[in-house]
Amino acid sequence: MNFLILFSVTILSPFCYARYTDDRSYGDSKPVNGLSAAAQSSTMSFDELDALFGTDRVQEGYDALKKRYDAGENSIDVLWRLAKFCNEIGNRVEKNKRKDIIIEGKKYAIEAWNTDSNNFLAARWAALMSGKVTEYLGTKEKIEEGKHCKEYLDRAISIQPKEDALLHLRGRWALSVANLSWFERKAAALLYSEPPTATVDEAIADFQAAHAINPDWIENTVYLGKALYEKGDKSAAKPYFEQALKLTASNDNEKELLAEAKTLCSKC
Repeated sequence: MNFLILFSVTILSPFCYARYTDDRSYGDSKPVNGLSAAAQSSTMSFDELDALFGTDRVQEGYDALKKRYDAGENSIDVLWRLAKFCNEIGNRVEKNKRKDIIIEGKKYAIEAWNTDSNNFLAARWAALMSGKVTEYLGTKEKIEEGKHCKEYLDRAISIQPKEDALLHLRGRWALSVANLSWFERKAAALLYSEPPTATVDEAIADFQAAHAINPDWIENTVYLGKALYEKGDKSAAKPYFEQALKLTASNDNEKELLAEAKTLCSKC
């Protein structure tokens, strides 16, 4: 069982610890400068609700949407926003309170996906919440959720190929799968009817696509360098490490990545 736990963590770690996605808007709503008087009423417009993302009134936005959902309004526009509000609340509450709100958010995201899997925002939030919820699942459930998460990612990217956050996530998934050991692949064969397959080149392609969209994103730039380094192409990896080291870290996660980039760059 310990080996299976190691396997599940190896393949799902990009999703369990996706801090780079936590505080980004993902481009799914346009902030509104100020709220009209209608925002104080019992029914807010979607524009007014979207203006609450990233503010200290996130709970108010969630409560307003949850009231509509409980009254039977379960359109995709309600569902993905509920998932996003749950994600924001989950980023703000104490760790011991995070599980329930993330699981709830995933439920709304999957409802949106089941309503229309060809809707970009439904697919995007299904992928993001599916990845985030794995932190709270058991070993078997984590592995099963990883399969679904890849499906959501592929669908969302097929609809919107220039979504850098999702391209990066899929690159992380591919890199993890490509790096599985022989023993881990044997374990995967026991747990999957069709074991996951991916190559380092596939990961590099997704990281490069995300880099073309957002070249100043430290995490993606470092991972692009790491993927090239793991492929054995140190001369191609070095410029990305050097580029990342010119950027300023905004959180502890990025500081750790830059320290890793500095170490790897010295070996190129």
